Amino acid sequence: MEQQQRRSSLFTLYLAYFADYFSWGAAIAFIAVYITSENTPFTQLFWNSQISLGIAIAAFPLGEVIGSPILGDLSDLLGRKKVLQAGTWCSLFSMALCAFSLWIGNFILFLITQTLIGFFSGKQSMAHAAIVEINGPSKGPRVAFLSVLGCCAWILGPFSGGLLMEEPFISYGGFIWPSILSCCVYALSLVCTYYLFTDDYVSQNATFSPSKFLKNIGNVFVLTWKQRLFFLFFLNLLGWYLLIVSLSDFLILRFNFTSAQVGFFNNYLSLCFMVGGLIGILWLLYRWKAKNILLWTLISGSLGLFLVFGAEKVMELWIYLAIPAFTESWIYPAYQTVLSDRSGENNQGKLFGLIGASNGTCQFAASIILGGFSSQLAIGVAALLFLGSGLLLPSVIRRKKAQA
Repeated sequence: MEQQQRRSSLFTLYLAYFADYFSWGAAIAFIAVYITSENTPFTQLFWNSQISLGIAIAAFPLGEVIGSPILGDLSDLLGRKKVLQAGTWCSLFSMALCAFSLWIGNFILFLITQTLIGFFSGKQSMAHAAIVEINGPSKGPRVAFLSVLGCCAWILGPFSGGLLMEEPFISYGGFIWPSILSCCVYALSLVCTYYLFTDDYVSQNATFSPSKFLKNIGNVFVLTWKQRLFFLFFLNLLGWYLLIVSLSDFLILRFNFTSAQVGFFNNYLSLCFMVGGLIGILWLLYRWKAKNILLWTLISGSLGLFLVFGAEKVMELWIYLAIPAFTESWIYPAYQTVLSDRSGENNQGKLFGLIGASNGTCQFAASIILGGFSSQLAIGVAALLFLGSGLLLPSVIRRKKAQA
């Protein structure tokens, strides 16, 4: 019975994680189409299309930066299940409101919904914390599976959303159907949360007051300072998002790729990440401890990015792009596992809230950096960030051992 409850809880948490990424791919990834296409649903943008697009893209990560630490901290105080249920309800409502904003063509309401969707996607931090707290061996593979699941959702989401933006759907409601589909996925996640998720976490049951809540939020930044390893994780994550945001422009400028070819290579990058994650789950993270694979994967990933930076032939891209994708699929869960091991049991929600906020921050920062550099130079910066994260790692590990 206990094993069955553990499996049901894991399934529910994975589904909650999948729902956010699927919804992002199915509905939010098409922001450019909503705003810049000839048949845009918005009656008034208030700014030109490029500025409006930049603001709309920034709204989601801004909400995620704010929501991840708040929801993660709340889950430490109130319990995982309560926050997961409330967060899923709010995600469903926000996505329905997004569909409504597209239906009536109100751009300001659309921006508000994007911020809300990003805010409540911060419940992923709680799902991370709950997954690592479930009793059982091999925490690393459980965390690594999230990366694989995210890739599957990212492939299925845009594919499904794209189909719903074609005829006959677009003639009956325009662009609202991807958001409606996302609502259905959230509804399924909500049902499973109520009936399948068993919350074994013992909440702190602390009294809630505005001053104490603000203090708890401040503790997130204290945790960042104490966990020096987190800074290295942040460097690597920023490098990865720089690759993602700059790759399309790099392929167009360097190789004169068409939109279809760019989409193909982006899917190839996601596929490599997913396959690498599967290898990490089934073999790598079972054979070696997470901290033992970080150094050589970071160095290998930086080498791959330097090779992409200098690539001149399309055939080279097939090999060079696979290297950072494979290694990042191991680096990301390995960093999370080591950080989780070094944090107290009562800080798991705060930690993964901070990790969620870092994802949003790095997405936002990568877009800003790309605005000031060429896409090729941005990939070079990404390689340096990978390399810096690896070169600084031994000193941080030795310092931790000395303190112990």
